[in-house]
Amino acid sequence: MVAKKIRDMKHNKSPGVDGIPPKLLLEIVEQISIPLATVFNLLLEEGVASLEWKEANIIPLFKKGSRNKSDNYRPVSLTSVICKLLERLIIDYLVNFLVKNYLINPSQHGFLKAR
Repeated sequence: MVAKKIRDMKHNKSPGVDGIPPKLLLEIVEQISIPLATVFNLLLEEGVASLEWKEANIIPLFKKGSRNKSDNYRPVSLTSVICKLLERLIIDYLVNFLVKNYLINPSQHGFLKAR
Protein backbone atom coordinates (compact mmCIF):
# COMPACT_ATOMS: atom_id res chain seq x y z
CA MET A 1 0.00 0.00 0.00
CA VAL A 2 2.85 2.38 0.85
CA ALA A 3 4.62 1.74 -2.46
CA LYS A 4 1.38 2.27 -4.41
CA LYS A 5 0.70 5.56 -2.61
CA ILE A 6 4.24 6.77 -3.31
CA ARG A 7 3.79 5.98 -7.00
CA ASP A 8 0.43 7.78 -7.04
CA MET A 9 1.79 10.97 -5.44
CA LYS A 10 2.32 14.15 -7.42
CA HIS A 11 6.08 14.18 -7.77
CA ASN A 12 6.52 17.81 -8.81
CA LYS A 13 5.45 19.16 -5.40
CA SER A 14 7.73 21.04 -3.01
CA PRO A 15 9.43 19.30 -0.10
CA GLY A 16 8.33 20.04 3.43
CA VAL A 17 10.35 21.03 6.48
CA ASP A 18 12.36 17.80 6.30
CA GLY A 19 13.59 18.67 2.80
CA ILE A 20 12.55 15.32 1.31
CA PRO A 21 10.99 15.86 -2.14
CA PRO A 22 8.33 13.45 -3.44
CA LYS A 23 10.52 12.67 -6.45
CA LEU A 24 13.18 11.18 -4.17
CA LEU A 25 10.62 8.81 -2.63
CA LEU A 26 9.62 7.68 -6.12
CA GLU A 27 13.25 6.98 -7.04
CA ILE A 28 13.77 4.77 -3.97
CA VAL A 29 10.24 3.38 -3.64
CA GLU A 30 11.37 -0.27 -3.67
CA GLN A 31 13.89 0.31 -0.87
CA ILE A 32 11.82 2.66 1.30
CA SER A 33 8.28 1.26 1.21
CA ILE A 34 8.75 -1.63 3.69
CA PRO A 35 10.72 0.43 6.25
CA LEU A 36 8.15 3.24 5.97
CA ALA A 37 5.29 0.78 6.45
CA THR A 38 7.02 -0.52 9.58
CA VAL A 39 7.48 2.99 10.97
CA PHE A 40 3.88 3.92 10.11
CA ASN A 41 2.55 0.82 11.90
CA LEU A 42 4.65 1.56 15.00
CA LEU A 43 3.46 5.17 15.05
CA LEU A 44 -0.17 4.07 14.76
CA GLU A 45 0.26 1.47 17.53
CA GLU A 46 1.88 4.04 19.83
CA GLY A 47 -0.56 6.79 18.88
CA VAL A 48 2.15 9.41 18.53
CA ALA A 49 3.55 11.41 15.64
CA SER A 50 6.98 12.88 15.15
CA LEU A 51 7.27 16.48 16.35
CA GLU A 52 8.94 17.37 13.05
CA TRP A 53 5.78 16.29 11.23
CA LYS A 54 3.83 18.93 13.11
CA GLU A 55 6.09 21.69 11.75
CA ALA A 56 5.47 23.48 8.46
CA ASN A 57 7.07 26.09 6.27
CA ILE A 58 4.49 28.77 5.51
CA ILE A 59 4.94 30.46 2.16
CA PRO A 60 2.81 33.14 0.51
CA LEU A 61 1.10 32.05 -2.72
CA PHE A 62 -0.03 34.77 -5.11
CA LYS A 63 -3.76 34.75 -5.92
CA LYS A 64 -4.59 37.68 -8.20
CA GLY A 65 -4.34 41.44 -8.55
CA SER A 66 -1.34 43.53 -7.62
CA ARG A 67 1.67 41.64 -6.35
CA ASN A 68 2.46 44.65 -4.14
CA LYS A 69 -0.55 44.10 -1.85
CA SER A 70 -0.30 41.46 0.86
CA ASP A 71 -4.07 40.85 0.60
CA ASN A 72 -3.46 39.20 -2.77
CA TYR A 73 -1.54 36.30 -1.25
CA ARG A 74 -2.70 33.28 0.69
CA PRO A 75 -0.60 31.19 3.07
CA VAL A 76 0.39 27.68 2.05
CA SER A 77 1.80 25.18 4.55
CA LEU A 78 4.58 22.95 3.29
CA THR A 79 4.52 19.92 5.57
CA SER A 80 6.50 16.69 5.45
CA VAL A 81 5.81 14.57 2.37
CA ILE A 82 6.16 11.41 4.46
CA CYS A 83 3.58 12.71 6.93
CA LYS A 84 1.21 13.48 4.05
CA LEU A 85 1.75 9.93 2.80
CA LEU A 86 0.69 8.50 6.17
CA GLU A 87 -2.32 10.83 6.29
CA ARG A 88 -3.39 9.69 2.82
CA LEU A 89 -3.12 6.02 3.84
CA ILE A 90 -5.23 6.64 6.95
CA ILE A 91 -7.86 8.59 5.01
CA ASP A 92 -8.15 5.88 2.36
CA TYR A 93 -8.48 3.17 5.00
CA LEU A 94 -11.12 5.08 6.97
CA VAL A 95 -13.19 6.02 3.94
CA ASN A 96 -13.05 2.43 2.67
CA PHE A 97 -14.17 1.16 6.08
CA LEU A 98 -17.02 3.67 6.29
CA VAL A 99 -18.26 2.91 2.78
CA LYS A 100 -18.07 -0.88 3.19
CA ASN A 101 -19.99 -0.75 6.47
CA TYR A 102 -22.62 1.64 5.12
CA LEU A 103 -21.69 4.32 7.65
CA ILE A 104 -21.71 7.08 5.05
CA ASN A 105 -25.04 8.31 3.78
CA PRO A 106 -25.58 7.43 0.09
CA SER A 107 -26.33 11.08 -0.62
CA GLN A 108 -22.82 12.04 0.55
CA HIS A 109 -20.83 13.03 -2.54
CA GLY A 110 -18.08 15.35 -1.34
CA PHE A 111 -14.60 13.86 -0.97
CA LEU A 112 -15.66 10.43 -2.20
CA LYS A 113 -14.33 8.85 -5.38
CA ALA A 114 -16.71 8.27 -8.29
CA ARG A 115 -19.49 10.40 -6.80
